[in-house]
Amino acid sequence: MTDKITLHGLGFVQVQLQGNQRLHVWHPELPRRACFKHSAIHDHRFNFTSRVIVGKQINHCFELERCDDGGFVLYLHEGARTPGGGRPWTPDGRAHLIPDGVITVEAGNDYNTRAYHYHRTEPGGDGRVATIMAKRGEYPDGAHSTCTYGVQPDTDFDRYQWSPSQLWEIVTDVMLGQRLTP
Repeated sequence: MTDKITLHGLGFVQVQLQGNQRLHVWHPELPRRACFKHSAIHDHRFNFTSRVIVGKQINHCFELERCDDGGFVLYLHEGARTPGGGRPWTPDGRAHLIPDGVITVEAGNDYNTRAYHYHRTEPGGDGRVATIMAKRGEYPDGAHSTCTYGVQPDTDFDRYQWSPSQLWEIVTDVMLGQRLTP
């Protein structure tokens, strides 16, 4: 992404920082892609270290087992960005996703994720969480999202549906602990 601040379909604001870093900010009022409950498990094409700076982050890890009758469809994300800011969702087989642990990370602590390892991240507590994520090496093959077999993925999530000023208000709310006005 070249945009400074955008939404992400997994329910957070993404701010591009220098040094291959991103600020990710979760807030309970943020929109998510329509199929979120069925498509939150994903991988990345890069290793990363993430430091929780506000709240607590809960990471659910999964092992992937490719098979023709798996409960999840894999979708490869490669190619040019769509008008809504996402990448294409190209079906890439089916798989079982086997739970492989849950890690809760409190503010002030780091966690590491390796490229192509599947996980689902959720904010703990009141849903207000901020992390600084730093990429640690990038690989050529695209990343994947998964979606429960039989559920249509939300390929049209619009990362630009909220203005930058609305997104900065969310960032301020989480970072400074100032609650939004109704």
